[in-house]
Amino acid sequence: MYIYTPWRSNDFLHIEEMVLNKRLLIDPLDTESDHPCRLVNYTQNYQEFRCLLDRNVVSYLISLTARHEVKSELRYTAALQAFLNIAEIQSDPGLAYHEYMDSSGIEKADKELALFRAADNVNANYYVDLALGNITSIPKVAINTFSNGELFDKAKQQPPKLKYFEANKLCVKKALILKSCGYTDYQVMLELVDWVKDEYLFTAPAFHFLSIYFSSKRISNMLKSHSLAGVDNAAWDLCLVQELISRNKNDPTHVRWLLSTFDKAIKATIDLAFKKYYEDIDSYISRLEHSYSEMWGRKNGHGKRLLKKLSDFRNSANDESRNIVKYDWSSEYILSLRESIDNEFCDKVLAKQS
Repeated sequence: MYIYTPWRSNDFLHIEEMVLNKRLLIDPLDTESDHPCRLVNYTQNYQEFRCLLDRNVVSYLISLTARHEVKSELRYTAALQAFLNIAEIQSDPGLAYHEYMDSSGIEKADKELALFRAADNVNANYYVDLALGNITSIPKVAINTFSNGELFDKAKQQPPKLKYFEANKLCVKKALILKSCGYTDYQVMLELVDWVKDEYLFTAPAFHFLSIYFSSKRISNMLKSHSLAGVDNAAWDLCLVQELISRNKNDPTHVRWLLSTFDKAIKATIDLAFKKYYEDIDSYISRLEHSYSEMWGRKNGHGKRLLKKLSDFRNSANDESRNIVKYDWSSEYILSLRESIDNEFCDKVLAKQS
């Protein structure tokens, strides 16, 4: 909700610069462009824009209504929320609540969702003032209360647990197992692709994420730890990328999906996972080859070989020599494989940390 006030035009420019400074709005089809962070691009635009929020953005937004001290991330989140309201971009926290439910249960997730609804419906002028330091908190009278129960009301329609979550976890665990066995970073990636080709599911976001992690371009805190919690965190990050891919594929053509995140690793993974709107397939592959040569070295050909393995895998995804195809994707086979990897992860990774 936003009440237009022409005298705030200069404030809007400051808000825009804050959103741009942190690249808080990403267009997955053109990740390097600043156009999602420019308010002028949403005026008289007949295309509908929606924004998928990552869990940290959701948490920061809730904190803004809890009268916490407004630190840097919260101030930038206030700028983001003001921007979304002014530009009339609908935000979607849905994936964050899958993660809340997984970690804390549906009851806690439902309460958090009610708090988010309250924060999302505060007048944007308060967020402008918070972002610019004109006020230190949102007055309690400005925050409407939303009832709990939204998730419970929809319990019968709750989708099953995101199908890629367990696949992401297993890929990350297998990579860390291989690293614990003394393989070099490059050998880890080669062995991982071979293992997935023989045994299991594969997703491009997981491949790109792990390629960045084990390369010279590793981003700080991509994997916050090699613990179970660290693996889960990375798996949810990958689910966010996969959900963005799904939204862009499945929504009507008049809807354009953006992403808001502070996470540099998610942004880097999205840049590799998405073909830009102006690229044909050859241009996209050429860009990937350039990026991978930057990550793995220009002269040794490691990046090109990794991409070749990815291409070979895609061409043989339904090959009957693959165990997961041979066993017809049966739940028994998948559960057995998960148990085997979980045990190996405990023995070779977690045991070394204790």
